[in-house]
Amino acid sequence: MSSFQNPAGYERYMSAWSRAAGAQFLDWLALPQGQRWLDVGCGSGAFTALLAERAAPAELHGIDRSPAMLAYARERLPHSVQLHEGDAVALPFPTAYFDVAVMPLVIVFIDDPLRAVAEMRRVVRPGGVVATYIWALPNGFPYHTAFAILRDIGVLPDRAASDDSTELPQLQALWQAAGLQNVETAAFDVSHRYPDFAAWWQALQDSASIGERLAALSDDARQAVQEAARTRLPIAADGSITITARAHAVRGS
Repeated sequence: MSSFQNPAGYERYMSAWSRAAGAQFLDWLALPQGQRWLDVGCGSGAFTALLAERAAPAELHGIDRSPAMLAYARERLPHSVQLHEGDAVALPFPTAYFDVAVMPLVIVFIDDPLRAVAEMRRVVRPGGVVATYIWALPNGFPYHTAFAILRDIGVLPDRAASDDSTELPQLQALWQAAGLQNVETAAFDVSHRYPDFAAWWQALQDSASIGERLAALSDDARQAVQEAARTRLPIAADGSITITARAHAVRGS
């Protein structure tokens, strides 16, 4: 699960993206209100807050491995949301307790995704829903341009999974391997506007993965990354930058 230790920075880096993709994800799930939900890898609580707003859950639980993220989430979420410190591959919940278990934007950071999906299946009642959405790597990632530039100079992303693990056939196969039935997949595009290059660059610096890599570069190398980004990003006449990303989703019961 999330190993990010700078929740406020993560918010600036990913929260708007998480909520935009999450809204389409919930529209696609189209589940009735009043159910028991589990958010696996809840992080700073961006998607958990969306669930609280839109799903009218009978119960809402979030679990994450990062105490810092959980502390941040507790400050933003309703008191009714129950947060737990724990691991996706060993969920501390009874069998068949939840109606829905979701894992937003997390699965590529888990060393044993099959075990994690099997754990979600275990804690969801028969006929309940197990689902995730994840960026379609590499090109669908919101900060694909930055990752591509860093790759060009030999700096690789910090992910447990390969990019092709986020393709729809692979996600479908993973869900089926975990014993889930009625597996469906979907893809949706989301966009976000940065007011200027400085806002986009600050978001990169706030990222646990990209920010650390940028900080480790020499001043000249970091300047070269900035210059390359300015030539590749879709910078409008007013200086704003609108980026479209793609998320892949899978569900089963």
